[in-house]
Amino acid sequence: MGATAKGSLFHKEKTAVRLPSFEQVKDDRVLYAHASRLLHQESNPGNARPLVQRHGNKELWLNPPPIPLTTPEMDGVYDLPYARAPHPAYGEAKIAAWEMIRFSVNIMRGCFGGCSFCSITEHEGRIIQNRSEGSILRELETIRDKTRGFTGIVSDLGGPTANMYRLACKDPKTESLCRRPSCVYPDVCKNLNTDHTPLIELYRKARALPGIKKVHIASGLRYDLAVRNPAYVKELATHHVGGYLKIAPEHTEAGPLSKMMKPGIGTYDAFKTMFDKFAREAGKELYLIPYFIAAHPGTTDEDMMNLALWLKKNGYRADQVQTFLPSPMSLSAAMYHSGRNPLRPVRRSGSEEVFSAKGLTQRRLHKAFLRYHDAENWPILREALKRMGRADLIGPGKHHLIPNWQPAGTGLAGGEGVRAGRKHGTQKFYTQHTTQSRRPGLSPRKKRPAAG
Repeated sequence: MGATAKGSLFHKEKTAVRLPSFEQVKDDRVLYAHASRLLHQESNPGNARPLVQRHGNKELWLNPPPIPLTTPEMDGVYDLPYARAPHPAYGEAKIAAWEMIRFSVNIMRGCFGGCSFCSITEHEGRIIQNRSEGSILRELETIRDKTRGFTGIVSDLGGPTANMYRLACKDPKTESLCRRPSCVYPDVCKNLNTDHTPLIELYRKARALPGIKKVHIASGLRYDLAVRNPAYVKELATHHVGGYLKIAPEHTEAGPLSKMMKPGIGTYDAFKTMFDKFAREAGKELYLIPYFIAAHPGTTDEDMMNLALWLKKNGYRADQVQTFLPSPMSLSAAMYHSGRNPLRPVRRSGSEEVFSAKGLTQRRLHKAFLRYHDAENWPILREALKRMGRADLIGPGKHHLIPNWQPAGTGLAGGEGVRAGRKHGTQKFYTQHTTQSRRPGLSPRKKRPAAG
């Protein structure tokens, strides 16, 4: 195909992409994965083409993503006179979602991370849309002056990600032509501006406002970006973390990480070293709360075992964990359903297959590995480790994953996910450090009964 002909295929004004019909993707998992790949390839408003799909005797036309809002347009949206309160019809009812956000400020929209289990890019766009400092500071003053119950503590300055404020491609033309699904995977793009200086300056101005005592950062942090900005990590550790900072490595093993489009665990280790250093310099006792996902597509029993060994080696104990659930429009959901990898070309034969733990027994096992320290899980973990040829990890030593003894009255219910109240619903991943004082609200550890 000549250059002119090939270029015309990507001319957004003249070309539309036809997806396999609804009836085809409904019945054919390979075509479903192919359609998902096509959808995600058309996510850049600078070059995305319309998508067309036949549904019975009708055609569905999906327009390309809209052009991102400019900063003045974002300010126009956020400067509207919102009531900043639930509808009066709710009366004095406690609304959990409102309690979480009422003292927080959204400083941006969008995400260029491209994590395959997430659909924020499809909802908010891959190009960051930023508010101005003035708009953000005005909202903080409004919260201070008008929001009932405000005590001077701002719960969050963030968005889909804590630290993508004012980050963008260095060259608008390059940005408009780019078709990469992520600006940070498999590595941070050389064309991405990763300077966190505007965000540091925003934090400082927010802290300086009269009546503002503390500004927390509660949105998830992209540590692969933060580690490139030591000054930002220092600012964060010194002023904006109240004890724990959420961070999401999601896994330790290359297999599942490659399907999630997340950086290797070495990047997490580099960030932790930097964060701990600045916390010590600030005279603070701060800890990271790493989030992990069990049973994500591409995860084997061995991957979960290695993650459990990493958790034990690093002194983490998961209080609540999250098992993968397919979410609408995400690439991970396409992997789970189709058994193919839509991050690569999908063909009837020869395309990469992806294993997913779908059976209840295996999903419970993957979740149990994350909670290796819970005696309720030890029987199924012992059975699994023996089956995997890793009985060497069963025993009383520190190098063992689980003991070869069982506390009386435990391990009878069948392990993770079987006990009452734990079977349904997404659970967060909280951790406790075995070398620190315990986080309030955690149940006491079970002690090994005395011998005899």
